[in-house]
Amino acid sequence: MRILYHHRTLGDGAEGIHIREMVRAFRALGHEVRVIGPAGEAAPQPTGKSRRLSALKRAVPGALFELLEIAYSVYAFVQTLREIFRFKPSFIYDRYITFNAGVVLAGKLANVPVLLEVNAPLALERSAEQDERLFWRRVAKAMERWTCTHAARTIVVSTPLKEYLESIGVPTGQCFVMPNGVDPQRFVPRAGDALLRARVDIPEEAFVVGFTGVLRPWHGLDLLLTAASGLVRQGLNIYVLIVGDGPYRVSMEEMARSAGIGDRLRVTGRVPHADVPNYVALFDVAVSPRATFYASPMKVIEYMALGKPVVTPDTQNFLDILDHNRSGVTFRDGQPQALEQVLAALYGSADTCRDLGAQARQKVEARLNWRWNAIRSCQLAQLPLIVGSSA
Repeated sequence: MRILYHHRTLGDGAEGIHIREMVRAFRALGHEVRVIGPAGEAAPQPTGKSRRLSALKRAVPGALFELLEIAYSVYAFVQTLREIFRFKPSFIYDRYITFNAGVVLAGKLANVPVLLEVNAPLALERSAEQDERLFWRRVAKAMERWTCTHAARTIVVSTPLKEYLESIGVPTGQCFVMPNGVDPQRFVPRAGDALLRARVDIPEEAFVVGFTGVLRPWHGLDLLLTAASGLVRQGLNIYVLIVGDGPYRVSMEEMARSAGIGDRLRVTGRVPHADVPNYVALFDVAVSPRATFYASPMKVIEYMALGKPVVTPDTQNFLDILDHNRSGVTFRDGQPQALEQVLAALYGSADTCRDLGAQARQKVEARLNWRWNAIRSCQLAQLPLIVGSSA
């Protein structure tokens, strides 16, 4: 098939990984893909265009920038129509962004199905953010509801996100749950590198609890540090390895010192995504302490692909990914004592850790991978309307 893929991002974060992996998976299946949008198929490193777009966003007042976003919807409509007549796609794959209804509208006008990929309820999310607060909130919400309703299919990354969209008026049966994935050929279980372990200064005999990602308050690293401090007080030889950097780093390091585990915390700073598996290989247990209610954390699936036992909260978005006590272990959401208990149990059972990691890897190979998502997307693009959503 011919697939026209649209996104309005700079592709320099997790969204860029998702975009590039889906495009690669479509092409690996033999489909022809054309990517359109401000950054196109730009590589993740900064380019002249991406720097100009970032500078524009910083320079333009919020209300005016949102009007420019709405105006982009008109541009996307015209650009998509032009590419429909030139490229003649079998379907259009559109990554949802605030204020953009142009791609779905063009698809409806040209009778080409549009699959809309929704990773977050952005009208809701941006309404709560201090640094990106919406001025045209009602317009954003109305466009979000219209776009999600009028796409041929709306693909959401979690069950809670599907339920949220249905609560704002998107018809039942419109949304299909499809968690994020990983490339199991690139994220392959491996032994920890002794030189890398020495570089991050973790003793060979220590039990390593790890996390990867941008360090922000909502990731729940305070829960992890509280649990780790309790384990250290129990006399367990625990080290916490954080692979990443971000605005929460200073607060996190201060919290670790206050909890008496400053000497047990290791923070690598930002690491290229291609190098992340080598650091995760040092983990004995991988933890994702918290996520926004609608998220499908890619890091958790990467941990699973690397054969690591994973510990997450017991919220539905995580349960969309793993099976409790089979391909991972969950703890009571927001309870550091519950997390401490789970980690203490895993500390004393190498066999359990090995079994959990093996089953996690099997689930990734069978379902949680970009190839499966690409195949399912192609199927959805050709299916008649169905009453009742499915994964």
